[in-house]
Amino acid sequence: MKYNRLQEMEAYIRKNRSVSNEELQKLFNISVQTLRRDLKELEDRNVITKVYGGVLAKPEKISAATLPTLSSRLQTNAAAKDRIGQLAAGLVQDGDVIFVDSGSTAFTMIPYLHQREVTVISHSLHVMNALIEAENLTGICLGGKLRRETQTFFSDTSFYPYYYNKAFISTVGLSISKGLTNTDFSEGVIKRHVIQNSAEVWIVADHSKFGTVAFNKFFDLEGITGVITDEQPSEKYRQYFKNLKIQLID
Repeated sequence: MKYNRLQEMEAYIRKNRSVSNEELQKLFNISVQTLRRDLKELEDRNVITKVYGGVLAKPEKISAATLPTLSSRLQTNAAAKDRIGQLAAGLVQDGDVIFVDSGSTAFTMIPYLHQREVTVISHSLHVMNALIEAENLTGICLGGKLRRETQTFFSDTSFYPYYYNKAFISTVGLSISKGLTNTDFSEGVIKRHVIQNSAEVWIVADHSKFGTVAFNKFFDLEGITGVITDEQPSEKYRQYFKNLKIQLID
């Protein structure tokens, strides 16, 4: 009950931006002492700023930065991403048709698939190159115009009637209030299409992605199968995933 109240209180404060303590106390039918404890927890989460008689919502930092090259992204949190890649590959079974995203975290699972008979579909040039030496892996590329800045192909998603047993999707940001976000609209179109056509959707994200918000939202967290990460996230995220029956693998 406390968790649900805090979630609702956070959403209400973010929506209204400025709220009085009296208003919150009446709305949630709680005592002054309970309100103080709740606001202290929200303050510790960096959600609000206390002011005289009320609170202000802190704006979430939104990133509009362009995406670095894959090689540079692979070097960032490299050990964490490799661990996530290994965990993700462990979910794949012989005969699966899977989608591997263009993100650096999803890419790290390819070396761990070499002992399986799997069909890998991707729009990533790097993923296709990584499949060349793996004769047991069947590669299908979502063709289209080559985008040099991301080393991916921008495809007309309405043309491809593919369905996937499992999709492994990278993300720039993962936020309870803002969902899954990235910094490239075209990449977001592909991600959204694949998520809608997958039996299982696994978000692969290292610990730095939690609480991050980029400018382009490509999907909500509701409805995804699970999140694969390198470190256990905060209680706030663990409880949120539990409530939505989202599996957490770390």
